[in-house]
Amino acid sequence: MCAAVRLKDGRLLKTTDLWKHEISETQSDEEPGRCRKVCFLHSGGQEWRLVQEFCIYADFLTVSAALLGSRETQSNYIAPLCPGEEGKLDMEGDIRFLSAPFDNDKWAKFVDYPIQHARMSYEFTALHEENSEAGLVLGSVDHDHWKTGFLAETEEGSGITGIRAVCGAATEDTRDLNGIAHGYVHGMNIKSARIFVGYFDSIQEGLKTYGACNAAIRPALPWKGPAPFGWNSFAALMPLISFEKYKEASDFMKSIQDTFHDADGTQYIDYDAGWERFTNKMQETVEYAGANNQKAGAYFCPFIVLEPWFDKEVPGTGGNYLYRDLMLRDEHGEVLPPVDGLYSLDATHPGVLEYMEYVTGKLIQWGYRLVKTDFTGHGCREGVFYNKDITTGVEAYNYGMSHFVRCLSEERAGYPILISLSIAPIMPHGYGHARRISCDSFGSLDQSAYLNNCITYLWWMNDCLYRFNDPDHIVTYKTYDKHTTTPEEGITRMNTGVICGGLMLASDDYGIPAARERSRRVLTNEEVNAVARKGGAFRPVSGARGEFAADVFMRQEEDAVLVGVFNYSLSDERHMEIPLEKLGLSAGERYIIRDLWSRQETEADGGVIRVSLIPAQSTILRITKG
Repeated sequence: MCAAVRLKDGRLLKTTDLWKHEISETQSDEEPGRCRKVCFLHSGGQEWRLVQEFCIYADFLTVSAALLGSRETQSNYIAPLCPGEEGKLDMEGDIRFLSAPFDNDKWAKFVDYPIQHARMSYEFTALHEENSEAGLVLGSVDHDHWKTGFLAETEEGSGITGIRAVCGAATEDTRDLNGIAHGYVHGMNIKSARIFVGYFDSIQEGLKTYGACNAAIRPALPWKGPAPFGWNSFAALMPLISFEKYKEASDFMKSIQDTFHDADGTQYIDYDAGWERFTNKMQETVEYAGANNQKAGAYFCPFIVLEPWFDKEVPGTGGNYLYRDLMLRDEHGEVLPPVDGLYSLDATHPGVLEYMEYVTGKLIQWGYRLVKTDFTGHGCREGVFYNKDITTGVEAYNYGMSHFVRCLSEERAGYPILISLSIAPIMPHGYGHARRISCDSFGSLDQSAYLNNCITYLWWMNDCLYRFNDPDHIVTYKTYDKHTTTPEEGITRMNTGVICGGLMLASDDYGIPAARERSRRVLTNEEVNAVARKGGAFRPVSGARGEFAADVFMRQEEDAVLVGVFNYSLSDERHMEIPLEKLGLSAGERYIIRDLWSRQETEADGGVIRVSLIPAQSTILRITKG
């Protein structure tokens, strides 16, 4: 297994090109825990030395590479894992490779590709043989300097040759457009991220272990409160957001608060984009929500600007800056091209930090308890930064988001404020209590299926990298600019929120009588809400393939197994048989299956659970011993 480093002058240094190799072994207590550390020092005929470090734990190992020199140098490419003759993977048959997106922008999906067609995967990946649950899980566990990508490299006629892990990935998928390169890391000792490597009988168990390793190194941002329930304005109203519509939603939510509420009996009622048009009502909003036993939420984007704002003064900066002064630029001084029509601010600029302090200070002054934080990925793009100690997008993101978290801290506000990240990288984590696991997913069946694609491969993020997964706005009747959905689609969208394990924020226009009627029916199922209030994610059981989501998910409880079952077809019925063994149950036991939507009870038969679903239908099952 070789490693490689590319210097700024273009030279590629590889461990296999050096002739002197020394090995040392020690015991180490560095995070994520005690391990056996084996180091290989490669030198000979060069002013540089390369070090490979292997930390061996009970269930996995980590691999890193470092360049050691006698003087400072720069690199924006370290490959701690390189394919080579000695690095072939011992896997037979048709191999599949999981391509994970860097963020959740532009409806990015997870795709389990045949190995020969695989695209780069970001921060983590998994490889497995066709129709096998066992496989290899790899992923970065350090997120201080590098964006990390994984590539599978094959030889025609001979199958897989090896895996390349690249610290220094910068592509359109990381929102680094027009060929802009990853920033250079500099020093006399330049080290890659550590790469987690483990083979598991279950890839899903491997992803969970990988997540726990990340969380041990950098814990999730702590949150003591329960999984939030409530309403958000965006999917339902978009440009129609107003204080009057907010009051309408607040009143409707109060009318169902006896069943649709969090574990403390309350709800969040949230403004999304557009509240800046009526700031004179923000204090009144908090008071109105409070009178309904609700907490008010707002929306903020700390790292973006629209083109019409370029020459506007930045609030909170004392007249010292226009927005164009804060924009992120490339090495030629050109403003970076927009992503989603939005331009990026430099997350290290003092004007951006002052802007954050000002807006969050106003939200605190008014008394807001939740801040949906959007487009933070713009703060992770590569560029030339105001703070010259920062040279990569990940470093800038860590710098800017650390300040943002301080701005909304309980120490500053005097009360806890829940931060839910919307469009954001999966990693670095630790800057939000929740993170939306998909792009916009509102009400239709195709959006529920897309959301479940992300749950299939990110379920483990809940109560690990983040306290909660955020399944976005649960539209039971109609998204603002879309057609009305069917009753089955509305229940399915509710169920996707339940299995996600985190925020349960509805979003319908309650000025529409049919929307009130549908929402009252879907949102007030006490048995389903009781499952959601516990806030635990369901893990996938079966059905995942290619770009498609799993169609069976489960969550183990003390006295029961909960199962979510989905039919993603708008036209065809589905008749499914779920083996009890797949759910960790014994085929010889008697089990009662309760459908939490129909409230009918049946028994398992012949070691399987039989479920029939009409088009677009889904349900939640509760299985207990008979």
